Amino acid sequence: MPVCPECSSQKTWKKGFRHVQDKKIQRYLCRICGHRFSEKTDLSRIQQTSARQICVLDEKAKNLVRAKQKNEALKESKPHLVNFSWYLQKEGYSEATIKTYTNYVKNMGKLGELNDPEEIKGVIATHYIDKNSQRMACCSYDNYLKFKGGIWKKPRYKPEHKQVFIPTDEELRIAVNTGYKENFVFVKFLYETGARSNEAQRLEWTDLDPERRNVKIKASKNGNSRTLEISRELMDLLFSLPKDPNKKTVFFKKSYNSRSSAFNNRMKRLAKIHNNRRFKNIHFHTFRHCKALREYHKTRDILYVMGVLGHRKLNTTYIYVSLYHQIYKPQQPNQFLTKIASTKKERIDLINDGWSLVEKEGDDWYFRKPK
Repeated sequence: MPVCPECSSQKTWKKGFRHVQDKKIQRYLCRICGHRFSEKTDLSRIQQTSARQICVLDEKAKNLVRAKQKNEALKESKPHLVNFSWYLQKEGYSEATIKTYTNYVKNMGKLGELNDPEEIKGVIATHYIDKNSQRMACCSYDNYLKFKGGIWKKPRYKPEHKQVFIPTDEELRIAVNTGYKENFVFVKFLYETGARSNEAQRLEWTDLDPERRNVKIKASKNGNSRTLEISRELMDLLFSLPKDPNKKTVFFKKSYNSRSSAFNNRMKRLAKIHNNRRFKNIHFHTFRHCKALREYHKTRDILYVMGVLGHRKLNTTYIYVSLYHQIYKPQQPNQFLTKIASTKKERIDLINDGWSLVEKEGDDWYFRKPK
């Protein structure tokens, strides 16, 4: 079997054919990163049939000219993208944000002229349907114009809050117990800690404390670093992973999004095996949502959940409290004591006494705790 060009793995298998005119080209799938690729084939050796019409050939020639011009434009834009990435790095943006902004600018460059803000506005309005994607595209292009020294009137796209998908306990158990050793340990780490995937990828061996079963998670996305306790089983699995003396991280660094793509492919296979399309909605961030709900169910302490997730703002953690009551509806109102706090001091006193925030209405914050 050929070697995967994405992660250099030899664990590949055949995955159907790609048909080019009258020739079949073997396709392969990498079992490690999920990358699909084809055999190298010299398409110039494929004989052209003589039954084609001249107009068809002319149209194909025009398409080839357009494609050639487009490729030349993309080649010219590559140095600008490299300099743009370096500009974002100097501005202090994280690695994930740099990749996201660069990819958005690259895609917009394929669809329109980057030096024409009005044309890019049309690209954002027509080619990005989701409001959050439109907002992210605007932020990416806004930073690109700052890098180029240009100005524009930035469109206003408000963020769209979507309902979070929460799988059942059985679906979650099946999703965690899949994949080969490193992938399995990576997913189990996300499940137990609720860490973001980029936080897990940056985990170093010095962050593990096997005696206390503690793990230090570095801050990301303007969050807080924290120390969490994990199970003995997970700690043993982490130390059973192969160690590279040249690298400090516990998990091997892979190409951008290759680990999440491989996990999404596993979820698609589970959806077919169990005849349950809900598995396709399980992603790495789903484990973070489930961790927040589990911790709030055990403690009813929103500040504790805030510390576990590494949030800096209480309003961000409150989303999970609202989600918890929408999904589980755990107890009836008559099993609780209720209080209203209108000042900051009253809210702090109630939170310190173990009261949980339920709802906010203006300056009135509603708290409750079990009788």
